[in-house]
Order: sequence, then C-alpha cells, then structure tokens
Amino acid sequence: MSTITLRIILGSLIWIGVITLQVILLTIARFFERTSQQQTWYQVYLIPILFTAIAAIRYLNRIFTHHAPPDFAGDPLADVLLLSAGLLLIGLGNLLHEKMMGERRHDRY
Repeated sequence: MSTITLRIILGSLIWIGVITLQVILLTIARFFERTSQQQTWYQVYLIPILFTAIAAIRYLNRIFTHHAPPDFAGDPLADVLLLSAGLLLIGLGNLLHEKMMGERRHDRY
C-alpha cells in the first residue's frame, strides 16, 4: 500500500468522523425541537456540514495534487470554510444549550 493511499484512507476516516459528529448534533437539535416545541433552527446545521464537506474534499484533493506534506494547510478557501463552520457550530451549539437548559439571556448576568 502506497503512502498516498494510506493518507487518503486516514484523511477520509477523520473527515467522516468530524462530519458524523456534526450530523449527531443536528439530530439532537431536531429531536429537541420536535419534543419540546421550541425552535432550534436545526436546518441551519446543514450549512456547517456542507462547509466542512467542501473543505474536506479540497484537502483530500491536495493529497492527489501535492505529494509533499502538509495536507492540512495552505488552502485559504478551505481554511475560511472551516473557520465559518466552526463559528456557526459554536453559535448554534450555544443556542441549543440555552434552549435545552431553559436559560434566559437576561437571567445570566
């Protein structure tokens, strides 16, 4: 097995794991919205999943085009997509946490 094949397999497994965690968060938000009748905007979770998938494809494509490491740096568009996905997930995760814990914004301070 060549190193390129191994890098593709390992990279794919890692990205699939990251996207799987995001899908689990989406299903939690969807379940909570359906059971509690509170809006969690679970459809918006598809945006960071899409951003992560596009960035993963771009980074996996770098394995084919550039044979020298690093495979996880140097693609500005993929970096911006991952940053945007991360910031969206932080905001959505915080919103979901507040909804699930029953906290109100004015009670926090």
